[in-house]
Amino acid sequence: MDELTAITRARKLVAGISSAPVDVIALASAHNMEVKESDQLAEGEAGNTFRKGAKTFIVVNKNDDPFRRRFTVLHELAHHVLDLPSNHGATIPASELERFSGRPPEEKLCDVFAAECLVPTHLIRSLAATAPFCVDTVQRLSAHFQASRPCVASSYVRASRELIAYVFAEGGRVQSAIMSAALREQRIFIQGGMVPAASAAARALARDTTLESVELDGSDWSSSDAAMQFACSEEALHMRAWNQTLSLLTFERVGPSQRGAADRDESEDLLPELTGHLPWPKR
Repeated sequence: MDELTAITRARKLVAGISSAPVDVIALASAHNMEVKESDQLAEGEAGNTFRKGAKTFIVVNKNDDPFRRRFTVLHELAHHVLDLPSNHGATIPASELERFSGRPPEEKLCDVFAAECLVPTHLIRSLAATAPFCVDTVQRLSAHFQASRPCVASSYVRASRELIAYVFAEGGRVQSAIMSAALREQRIFIQGGMVPAASAAARALARDTTLESVELDGSDWSSSDAAMQFACSEEALHMRAWNQTLSLLTFERVGPSQRGAADRDESEDLLPELTGHLPWPKR
């Protein structure tokens, strides 16, 4: 199964929902899964699942924040709807949810499914059309949808018609990059590897700050040839507890690379290279 299939099934599941926040208890109940909360789970355990008769129970950690509990429910629902095996067994480690490094593909797909259910594309589309793609917007919509900032940022980009991208990194290494349809149409893609040295994400990690912003060339984030024709504005949110950065990128067409243009301007002020031949004056 690929990511597109997981997203498509999630969208089908929440297609009839008309307002946020999504009722995750009702979604689970519709699949004969009952949700319970417990304050007796071990520290670091987001939840667990077990069957009793024909019903499946999802137990979530009452000590986790509400957004995490909602995500845990939908992650487990994803295993059921997508018919994917659970690599974490009956117990759900809190350290794995919404993480990428070292996790099996099945678990990542369940996270994608959960994010799409929490922040349905058809509900965020109109909001994405009127609100700028920035950290303030993501944090406001996080409260509106009762979902984490990574969930909101990824759904915002998928719903947007603007030239934007969202990059999620752990320890300075890109784990996920989502480009809007408009950006992909411009043939601008973001590869894996370490975050660019000039990026706001790298600056936030180096300075151990929560928020950084920077103006860049499009080619700083993308090695695609088309990126040379774009400038890039980046806001980066640094989540220290998990050593993660969320980079919100907005691209704007500016013609040739700004740095390249600056280099040419400087070179035009220099004397021409000496050749050993004196030019004859024109009459």
